[in-house]
Amino acid sequence: MLSRLNVFTKITLLFVMLLILVLFLYTYSNRESVRVIEHEIQNNTMNHLSTFADSVESNIYQLSLYGMSIGQDSSIQEYQRPDYKDIPYERVKVGSAILEKMNLYNAASKWHSTITLYFPRMKKVISTDYYAYIPYRDNEFTAPLSQSWTYADNHFIWHTTDPTTAMNKPAKAKLITKISFPVHHLVSLLNQNKLNNKGDPFMFHPDYGLISNSSGMNTLKDIQSSLKNTKLLANGGFTTTLNQTEYYVSYIQSKSLGWYYVDYVPMQQILGPITSSRNLFYASIAVLIVMSVLVLYTLYRSVQLPLLQLVRGTNRLSTGDFSVRLNYTARNEFSLLFARFNIMAQRIQELIENVYEEKLRSREATLKQLQSQINPHFLYNCLFYIKNMARMKNEKAVVAMALNLGEYYRYITRSEKDLATIREELTMVKNYLEIQSLRLERMHFTIDVPHAILDKTVPRLTLQPIIENAIIHGLEPRSEDGEIRIYADCKDDEYTITVEDSGLGMSDEQLDQLKSDLLKPLDEDMGCGTWNVHQRLSFMYGEAAGLVYDHSSLGGVKVNIIWHENTDK
Repeated sequence: MLSRLNVFTKITLLFVMLLILVLFLYTYSNRESVRVIEHEIQNNTMNHLSTFADSVESNIYQLSLYGMSIGQDSSIQEYQRPDYKDIPYERVKVGSAILEKMNLYNAASKWHSTITLYFPRMKKVISTDYYAYIPYRDNEFTAPLSQSWTYADNHFIWHTTDPTTAMNKPAKAKLITKISFPVHHLVSLLNQNKLNNKGDPFMFHPDYGLISNSSGMNTLKDIQSSLKNTKLLANGGFTTTLNQTEYYVSYIQSKSLGWYYVDYVPMQQILGPITSSRNLFYASIAVLIVMSVLVLYTLYRSVQLPLLQLVRGTNRLSTGDFSVRLNYTARNEFSLLFARFNIMAQRIQELIENVYEEKLRSREATLKQLQSQINPHFLYNCLFYIKNMARMKNEKAVVAMALNLGEYYRYITRSEKDLATIREELTMVKNYLEIQSLRLERMHFTIDVPHAILDKTVPRLTLQPIIENAIIHGLEPRSEDGEIRIYADCKDDEYTITVEDSGLGMSDEQLDQLKSDLLKPLDEDMGCGTWNVHQRLSFMYGEAAGLVYDHSSLGGVKVNIIWHENTDK
């Protein structure tokens, strides 16, 4: 299939295939680059978030550890001595020592927290909150305490008891430790974390909302909605589109607080250079395609169209149309080629016309030669007949033959034309048959030719040799009466004159041999009469014209003389 395409089409297809291959490779490479960068962005975001989460968890762990260990302090144990009940001064002194230790811990800790100690048995409270008076309320610890950090009033709160088994019944505990810290500590860490990366970290809880850094964007509300609609795991990430901008959101759940540390980055902001490079490449490809189309169009107009015109002209020339000429107005190499083609076609046409004229002259000379061969052949037969009739003292037959012979020579010498009408040929044949019927009294003949073809022309002496052969080779060898029928037919542009006899006839092998002899060159062993008629018809009316032999329904041989009126001569 590809081999049938012309060169221009092959070049165009090759260019399109190369363009598609380049686009495919670049698109694949671009997608792989984006995928790798997205993966790195996700890992980087998750790493930053993990660092932030570890920092928060470390501080919370220190607070939790202190809350669990504070109950084992000796001052706490001493503060709960029963004998201090009657010595208030000592208990106040020990309470001051406990408060001083807690303040020292706060001073050494990264986060300033509020530590409050509840003594259910003593109905006492010690707290590092100097600005609030915290009384002990019996109904405050009736419900079981949470095992994890809780959130209320912008504070995270954690409780522990001594003993730890009293978490479900805190009213029976010797000591209840309450540690709380405000959310601004987390906000400070969020602010610090934001300075170190391009994200916008915050904390999220499905029930309590979010805690953002000081410069939190309005996008946080949209991301909060996406987080609520997403099934969150212990850690992970997802991609979401907000306000036609794609974001990657990563999150880690705090084991201590139960909140999620969340960070997000706009993917387009980071992938912007790659996107710009991709758009520039596609724009360059578009410009390249437009330029290529212009180049291909120019090549098509300047090269392909002239080549097609030259191919069509060559095809017409190969089919024998030597009148073809090419018109080309542009001034380039093709104009010279077209001019040379026109000169070549003109010279070939002139040569062919000269050859054709010479062929016509040769054919005309051959026709005259063939016709001249028939005349002596017929004359010889007539003279031998007159001689025989003279010997037989048949004066009437001699006179009839002499008159017929005179009419015959008057017929062929009166005009220089090589053609005769069917009417003239039939007149000559009728005279000839009447002479032969005088010689052979047992011979009869009928002529039935439509008037429509009487004026059609054929070579002179076309019928006479065929009728002569029918008499000599068909009827004379038989002792019975003989018959010759001559009739004609016209169908479309094909004319047929048929001559049938009731003579001896021929076998299939003899007919095949006779048909074969008509196509061979003339030699001494062949009769020249019917061969000359066939050759003259072929020369004048083409190869389809000539003699056709077949078996006759009368018992002898049937000869069809066929020619076409519109055949080129």
